[in-house]
Amino acid sequence: MTAPTGPEITLINGLILTHPGLKDAVPHGRSTICGGRLAEVNVPVESALFAGQVIDCANCLIMPGLINCHNHAAMSLLRGVADDLPLERWLNGYIFPSESKHTDPDFVHLGTMLSCLEMVLGGVTTFADGYFFMENAARAAIEVGLRAVVAQGILDLPTPDARAAGSWKERVADFLSACPQDPLISPALFCHSPYLCGPDTFQEAARLADDHDALLFSHVCETHREVEDIRARYGRTPVEHLENLGVLGPSFVAVHVIHVSDEEMDLLADSGTKVIHCPESNMKLASGVSPVRELIKRGVTVGIGTDGPASNNNLDLFEEMRSASLMAKLVTKDPEALNSRTVLRMACLDAAKALGMEDRIGSLEPGKCADVIVIDLDRPHLTPMYDVASHLIYAARASDVRDVLVNGKVVVRGGRATSVDEDRIKAAGRAKGGQIARGLGVTNFGAVFKDV
Repeated sequence: MTAPTGPEITLINGLILTHPGLKDAVPHGRSTICGGRLAEVNVPVESALFAGQVIDCANCLIMPGLINCHNHAAMSLLRGVADDLPLERWLNGYIFPSESKHTDPDFVHLGTMLSCLEMVLGGVTTFADGYFFMENAARAAIEVGLRAVVAQGILDLPTPDARAAGSWKERVADFLSACPQDPLISPALFCHSPYLCGPDTFQEAARLADDHDALLFSHVCETHREVEDIRARYGRTPVEHLENLGVLGPSFVAVHVIHVSDEEMDLLADSGTKVIHCPESNMKLASGVSPVRELIKRGVTVGIGTDGPASNNNLDLFEEMRSASLMAKLVTKDPEALNSRTVLRMACLDAAKALGMEDRIGSLEPGKCADVIVIDLDRPHLTPMYDVASHLIYAARASDVRDVLVNGKVVVRGGRATSVDEDRIKAAGRAKGGQIARGLGVTNFGAVFKDV
């Protein structure tokens, strides 16, 4: 079979923001997609006749797809199970017991389907995920049509997919052999944290990740208690501890990074370690505020993530961008801190860099993957519009996303998913939630839905 020579999809009209660092959007003529890639970006409209599918973007903004750099997507099925608690009580008292009882391959597949549906409808085209049975998360992402970095969770404790303590190596081997080989999927590993993964575990996981040219993720310096615990165990802070183990580096992604000193930020910068900022989860769990502005000043690549739907409790990256900017302004007492263009870059090109994908996604350029979103600007809360970046961060909502393309495939059109049956997924989610609710003794669960 020969490769297509003409455009498969043509976008016309509207405004376009090809790069999150640009001063502003510009009028859009025509962009074409062929073979999953952007063939032309904002060239003059030369004819009213176009080959393939034509998407009219009048009164809309065309921009790169958003990238959610940290998630535990399957936990959509545990959203709202336990709220208003500090991290340690939330995890040990509610989440870990619930996961032990309910988490299996079907749970992960369904929960990830729900989260993928929520994300893609809100303009997310790529997400990084860390959980259990992650080959099933990969299959869910493929079904919905999202690009995903799927990181198999690693703990020294027993987990739903590694019931014997310390058996994580066998689970990782199974994951790496079973993970679908698909252009949308990048396998990775996820050591939960320095307090739940010992030194040998971190070093072996880092070696395995390096052997498979994969990223290694971990929650790092998320709470004061974590910092105190690691200092008591090893005589070092978590960042110093990981640096001493040889884990820090360009393929290591540290999530949260809240309680760090100037010296630790220097270590992160010098090593090339990437950082993911999760402002709303950090606020909800009262974990603290990451010094994002200082990290960026040091040259650290910082992406943005929602964290899981059980600790946020939504996957709205527009809301996350707004919170990141406003939080920085509040804690620094500087209204210029994390301005709209900086935060937008954190959710696009810097996010792509954090995941090692800047050559493929994060901006709209000929040759890059066609991960594109179209935002409806004809909304009261977006009228009038003086500055596109300002509106995207401070006024736009996930519900303003009209169309979404991933790898050149239309996965959302007119605000509806095209690749999966939304109603079927939601009904399955309610059914699973009913099982969990009965175990928790929750009454009146799903009383308004006939399918529960």
